[in-house]
Amino acid sequence: MELQQLQYFLVAAQYEHITKAANSLHIAQPALSQSIKRLEAELGVKLFDRKKGGISLSASGKLLVDELRPIMKSLESLPKKLQDTEKKQNQTIHLNVLAASTLVTNCIIAYKIKHPEVHFQFVQSQSAMDYDLCITAALPRRNPASNQIMLEENFFLAVPATSPYASYKEIDLKEVAGEGFILMTDTRPIRSICDQFCIEAGFTPDIVFESMNFEAVRSLISAGMGVGFWPEYSWENSELSKNVVLLPIKSPECKRDIIITYNEDFSGNPIVKDFHDFLIAFALERKQAMGK
Repeated sequence: MELQQLQYFLVAAQYEHITKAANSLHIAQPALSQSIKRLEAELGVKLFDRKKGGISLSASGKLLVDELRPIMKSLESLPKKLQDTEKKQNQTIHLNVLAASTLVTNCIIAYKIKHPEVHFQFVQSQSAMDYDLCITAALPRRNPASNQIMLEENFFLAVPATSPYASYKEIDLKEVAGEGFILMTDTRPIRSICDQFCIEAGFTPDIVFESMNFEAVRSLISAGMGVGFWPEYSWENSELSKNVVLLPIKSPECKRDIIITYNEDFSGNPIVKDFHDFLIAFALERKQAMGK
């Protein structure tokens, strides 16, 4: 069966007259008659009862009309659906966010205000490759040259407000070598960076709790359960921070580069470049707003 055969059949069924149907289709009457005969032969049933002055649908013909109408209606709407899907895909930015998720989320909110038609798909996966932009982190000057440093970020040592260290102006990391640490799990780039800070300070942290959720880390530090690392820009200050003191770390140098990578193998979407530039500007504005 061909789509054109089915379309011809439906018009013939509407008019129940070959000549009128052929005129409506702007084809010759014999061409329409032959098309219907071929369709009947393929289906092995008679679709019309021929009678003087016209044709009428057989029982099989009526059934075929009932079955075809929703299918043809769906086919008619298919081009628009495909165009809408293509349009949405062209307006969707795929992000793989392995660092600074709060900063990136706030950037998305700001960008959506200016560009409400743009959509985002947000994943956090070390193995994902189907992204337009990947945001991750590395120790300073240790990232591949092809990546772009979006922001250099210091780490504070976060201690409970009730801690003896809370009165310090700054701290050497080795001073808290005996404290219990609350850290992100080792599936996050931030964890390996923080582990390296401790190694450079000459100790292995005593981990009393670890989580994939930075909110859990902040909550437990705020509750006095231990100390931990707090990135300067990418973790928003919240109500929890009222119970936490953020101490600048004198030694070793505790900072990271927030890196944005453009996936040229996946993305050919022009709006990605616009968001890429917006994200960099947003990060720099946040840094300046904090007086850095």
